[in-house]
Amino acid sequence: MTETSSEDVLRKFCTSLHTGQLYARWKNDPRRKNVVPAVANHRVRLVYELTAEDVEEVCCQTEHALGEVKRADGERVAAIVDWHPDFAFTHIFHICMEQIGRLPSYQDFRAYCYHDQLGLRMLGEPARAKVREVVSSGIPENIVRDAVRWRVGNAYYSFLREIYTVVRLRAMAIDLLVHPLADALFRVDAWTGRKVVSLRVGNKKFRQGSSSGRKTPAEQLLADVVPGFDFSTIELAPAAKFGRVHLPSAEHISQAAARLHMNDG
Repeated sequence: MTETSSEDVLRKFCTSLHTGQLYARWKNDPRRKNVVPAVANHRVRLVYELTAEDVEEVCCQTEHALGEVKRADGERVAAIVDWHPDFAFTHIFHICMEQIGRLPSYQDFRAYCYHDQLGLRMLGEPARAKVREVVSSGIPENIVRDAVRWRVGNAYYSFLREIYTVVRLRAMAIDLLVHPLADALFRVDAWTGRKVVSLRVGNKKFRQGSSSGRKTPAEQLLADVVPGFDFSTIELAPAAKFGRVHLPSAEHISQAAARLHMNDG
C-alpha cells in the first residue's frame, strides 16, 4: 500500500540551506508546538485509494461549504480574510480524512472539528476564539461568523480540487505523491520524482500566472535545491457558479498529464 510520511518529504525537499532554514524555523516556532508532532507523525494513505468517482460523489453529497454567504460579506472583515489557525488548513483536512477513514464532506469536516478532540484543538477552538476576538472589536457576531465560514469553506473547496487533481492524474499512470508538510511548508501540492505540481485558481486580485499572490510559490522556495525540480502549474479560471465545487476540467487534467509525462525515462 502506498503511503507518504514526513520523512519522505524531508528527504525530497529539505536538502538545501534555504529549505533547511525553513524547516528549522517551522519546527522551532513556539506557535507550532502542537502542530509539529501531529504533522511529523502523519502518514498519507487514503488519497492513494480514492477514485475520481469517490471525489465526485463527495462533491455531490456535501452541503455547500460557503452556506448562504456571499463574497462581499465573506471578505468584508479584514481580520478574517487571511486568518489561519496554528495548524495550516491542509494539515487539518489531511489529518481529518485519515482519522475518519474517508474523504470528508463539509458536514463531516465540521462535525470532526467540533466533536473530535484533535479537531477541536486544530480548528474548532481557534475559530471560536477568533470570532470572540473580532466581535470584541465591535463587529457584529453574525458578520464575523459569515467571514469565518467563507474562509474555511473556500479552503475546503481548494482541498477537494487538489485531491481530485491528484486522483485523476494518478489514474493516468502518474505516480503523484502528497503530504501536508510539503504543501504547507514548501507549497508543493503534489510531486512525482523531480516534478512538482501546483494547483492555482486565477484571482482577479492578483495577476493570473503570476507569483505575486499571497503565498511564495514552490519555484522560489525550492530554488536552491540541487538537483533542481521541474514545476508544472494547473491554473483554473475562477468558479462561474455559486454553490458548486469547481474541479479541474478534463482538458486541464490532460494538459497537466502531458507535461508530467514529458521527458519521462
